[in-house]
Amino acid sequence: MAAPKPPTPAVAAAQAVIDNRSGIRSKEATSVADTLLRAPVPVRRAALKTLDGNDLTHVLAEVERETGTLYGLWADTPSGFITDVLGESIWSKQREIVDAVPNFTRVMVPAGFGVGKTYIAGRLVAWAGATNPVGTMLVVTTATRFRQVRNQLWPHIRKCVSRAGLPGFCDEVQWKIPDQWNNDVRVAYGFTAQAHDEASMQGIHGNPKLLIVVDEAGGIARSIGNGTNNLLTGDARMLAIGNPAMDDPRSWFEIMCEEGDDPDEPGTVTIPIATFDSPAITKERVPYCLDCPPAVARHSLAIHLPAQDWIDRTIREYGEDHPYVIAKVHAKFPKGGGGKVIPTTWVEDAKNAEDPTGPGWVRLCDLGLDGETAKHTVKMGAWVRLGVDVAADGGDEFTIYRIVGDVVEHRHHSSGAANDNQVKVAKKILEEVHAAERLAKALGSRAKVHVKVDKNGLGHGAVGMLEVWGQNGRHNSVIFGVMVSESPERDDPGAVMRPYRKRDEMWLATRGLMQPDPSTGIGRIRLRVDREAAIQLTTPNLGNNAGGYAVVESKKQMKTRGMKSPDRAEAILLAIYEPGPARRGIIA
Repeated sequence: MAAPKPPTPAVAAAQAVIDNRSGIRSKEATSVADTLLRAPVPVRRAALKTLDGNDLTHVLAEVERETGTLYGLWADTPSGFITDVLGESIWSKQREIVDAVPNFTRVMVPAGFGVGKTYIAGRLVAWAGATNPVGTMLVVTTATRFRQVRNQLWPHIRKCVSRAGLPGFCDEVQWKIPDQWNNDVRVAYGFTAQAHDEASMQGIHGNPKLLIVVDEAGGIARSIGNGTNNLLTGDARMLAIGNPAMDDPRSWFEIMCEEGDDPDEPGTVTIPIATFDSPAITKERVPYCLDCPPAVARHSLAIHLPAQDWIDRTIREYGEDHPYVIAKVHAKFPKGGGGKVIPTTWVEDAKNAEDPTGPGWVRLCDLGLDGETAKHTVKMGAWVRLGVDVAADGGDEFTIYRIVGDVVEHRHHSSGAANDNQVKVAKKILEEVHAAERLAKALGSRAKVHVKVDKNGLGHGAVGMLEVWGQNGRHNSVIFGVMVSESPERDDPGAVMRPYRKRDEMWLATRGLMQPDPSTGIGRIRLRVDREAAIQLTTPNLGNNAGGYAVVESKKQMKTRGMKSPDRAEAILLAIYEPGPARRGIIA
């Protein structure tokens, strides 16, 4: 087991003061403390490096007497606190962000992928809680979802407090520090507000100072964002940091970032961090990483940041004009919401949706069936359905996806010689049909397995073979051949989006199931699929034809843009889609 990381000199000196509260007060220590507190930050930090451990202990004791906290020397320099006290390394953009907080009311940070936004937000919370006297500063952290507060931001905060030996203790989303009477005072906590509950942001400001840290700010509702702004009176500050919203035109975060670029709004500053700013790409000289455990070999901080390869791959997979690239590579806000059939954030939310637990829910891997190793939960009695997209000419991909109740999962994909004739394709589908039937039986499903196959190209012959095999008793599932070029089965003249063809109908139906419910913020589908499928679900653009019908971008148009055929996505659509007879209960 690796030895614990040694404390920084500042932490060791602070601990010495705590161990001997009476200390040795001297005129010299008092004079040095007073001088340092009034010195410019660069001069002060340079002077601190000249003090040995004993001298620093005496100086910090005097600093505590003057400021009410052992860490008062770092009250105006968050980046210095992170380096000197926490003993960690940060890079130029991160220093710019944290050091802006003492000087601006609102610091807005649209950030690209993997640039350490939640990491630096957690360190800022540690700075604010430690460098202010207990009871004078309250730090409130929030995000779009409570799980983001609990699982992403607060592990960073707990790590800072425990590893650097900061005063007090942290539980799951709360940090308390004892005051002079040994009462535990809450200095920081995390929560999330319902999107339409403006009252949830009231009653927070009860301390002389307030710091609000908004993580994942791109998803914050306008009402909550505006409520946050209303709290910024007196000595209050806010850091809002996150990926730009990809699918919400004129979001609160976008408006606030624009305000930060307005010279007439001096209290707000916007500091974007594009993935291109990563030191792994710019070759900025950065210090060694001091965050990893001692057992890890010494390495540059840049290793933890995105490199050019990630950017090249992302642009290649999504396309230069995709909202994901605009937001997560360039740290900019896509205009008009991106015009995608299924917004990227809906897909990400479906992938991250928590699995239900409790009576009636079971993990697939606990059913004891061969080949069922997935750990996500499904509901007993749930329907089991398959969607199959067959490569029209042996090219592209032959893909199979399965939906069990509300959860979609990948089952098979192949290309080339593996699916160059209808017999091979039909046999592989039959394998999946048998697995689906075993699963349906184990779950106690009352409905037969429904298998939806795109009949274009080789799919037509495969459908015929599967139907014959069903008549011969080789399976007991219902086979549907689907022609996506046909007219839609349902057309509501009063609908906002009227599909032009069945393919459009399937895309819009899946969109409807994935659209977050306003009351819960989540959709009705959980995705447990591969990265390629998730990308394809967000690739097609949505438009309208001359008749006003909604039209999904064709495969040919997508290929013209350099994008792959969305075979995996369309197998997912087929799995979810239920033909008319099945929906009306004519077929069990």
